[in-house]
Amino acid sequence: MSHRKIGVLLSLLLLLSGCGFSSSKEAVAEVMAQYFTAIEARDYPAAMEFYAETFFRDASREAWEAQLHKYNRQLGDLESYEAVNWNVKKNVGANAGTFVQVVYKTDYSRHPAVEKFILKKALAGFRIIAHRIDAKDLPKGKTEFI
Repeated sequence: MSHRKIGVLLSLLLLLSGCGFSSSKEAVAEVMAQYFTAIEARDYPAAMEFYAETFFRDASREAWEAQLHKYNRQLGDLESYEAVNWNVKKNVGANAGTFVQVVYKTDYSRHPAVEKFILKKALAGFRIIAHRIDAKDLPKGKTEFI
């Protein structure tokens, strides 16, 4: 095979793989906009719909919803959010799937925070499988990472 054909094939492969990453990022941005809209409205049952069932292996739905209420009391109402870091990863094998890690700088009425999410692509779209909140008002060692 000539170098030209190999170059064309590699370029095509990179282009196609890049489209997958871009579409994953866009899909997650939409999910997170809906999630933060629910948080902003203090509609925690709606926000809970963006978490994957696997998220609730270590904490029940009821416990996490109560935790979201507690965060609202500690941090205040959500005023703004901005994605500051993205990482899209496609795995094969035992832990196969498309994963997106995104970090948000969030401003609440009482304190700012940094929130880290990991989402996994599922049949229903991307869902949150891990969520960590770091904020000044939260006690050291008590940040949530589930």
